[in-house]
Amino acid sequence: MHWIKVQDVGDERGAGEAVTVFRVAEAEIGQDLSRQLQSLLQVCFPGYPDRSYFKLPPHFRYVAMRSGVVAGQMGVELRVIRVADSVVRTFGVVDLCVGESERSRGLASMLLAEVTEFARACGMAFVILFADDDRLYARNGWARVRNRCSWVKIDNHTTLGLARQVDPGVMMVKAVGNRAWPVGDVDLLGHLF
Repeated sequence: MHWIKVQDVGDERGAGEAVTVFRVAEAEIGQDLSRQLQSLLQVCFPGYPDRSYFKLPPHFRYVAMRSGVVAGQMGVELRVIRVADSVVRTFGVVDLCVGESERSRGLASMLLAEVTEFARACGMAFVILFADDDRLYARNGWARVRNRCSWVKIDNHTTLGLARQVDPGVMMVKAVGNRAWPVGDVDLLGHLF
């Protein structure tokens, strides 16, 4: 577990305990934390499966805790993808969510800032995510891209085949280095983030 920071992200009255944010490898998550993550994900995403991940477990997570309870979380996957003829090192953000009582306090933006800085430190070119509602991500430096995209379709631990879309309309990228997002078809070389 890598402890990142303790920061007061209290409500508008300034009340509340500080939030502790840490980065943890998925393999290091114990049963209690896994149950809390699963509970938060199921509350935030109706129909979420009865586990702490959707398609496959992320490589690591950022977890925000307040008073010993998970207040928010964000999964991150390390992925090499192909865009046209370029091989690109990326982090993919999955299942960013914040408990209802913790929303509108800057917690999601704090988690996004943490993954951005870590991506930069690790030499990633981009941080990628897929979002129907882009308001939070646009405020934090992500931009929609319109590349044709292919990925492995996975459902309930079963590979269903390869999906291709002319423009999924939900892919967003944030450059964390000096490289511009390439033009061309995107092969995620795995499932959707």
